[in-house]
Amino acid sequence: MVAAVAATGAIVGTGVAVAPAAMASDAFCGSSYNQIWGPHSIYTQQGHYAGDVYLTYSSSTGKNCAYFLISSGTRGSLGYGHSIRIENESNYNSSQPDSGYFEKFAGPVYVYAPNACVKIFASVYSTYDDAQYSSPNLGC
Repeated sequence: MVAAVAATGAIVGTGVAVAPAAMASDAFCGSSYNQIWGPHSIYTQQGHYAGDVYLTYSSSTGKNCAYFLISSGTRGSLGYGHSIRIENESNYNSSQPDSGYFEKFAGPVYVYAPNACVKIFASVYSTYDDAQYSSPNLGC
C-alpha cells in the first residue's frame, strides 16, 4: 500500500491525502521512521483548530510513533493542555500518555507493533473548551 500511495500521492476513499514527500524520514520520531498516516486535524468543541496528529513506523525497530503538532491558537501558554498516546490493538499494550501544557508538540510516543494495527488517542483540554480524538485502526 505504501508503494501505491507513493506512486499516486493519495490514499483514495479514506479522506486522508498523503503527499509523496510525506514518506520521507520523520524528524520527530527518528531517522528510521517514515510517516504512514496524517496529518489529521483536531478541532475543539468550540471549533478552534488545535493542531495535527501524525503516525510513523520504523520497520527496523517494529515500533510505531505518534505525535501532535500544536497550533499557535491552543498553546499551553493560552491555557490549553494536550495529550497523546498510542496503543497496539493486537495486545492492547500502550505508550504512556505525553500530557501537558505544551507550546509546540506533544509526544513523540512509541509502541511496539510489528504487523499489528495501532490506535492514536489525542486530546485537547482547557477550562472552557476541549476535544477527544480516537483514530480508526491504523498501520494494519
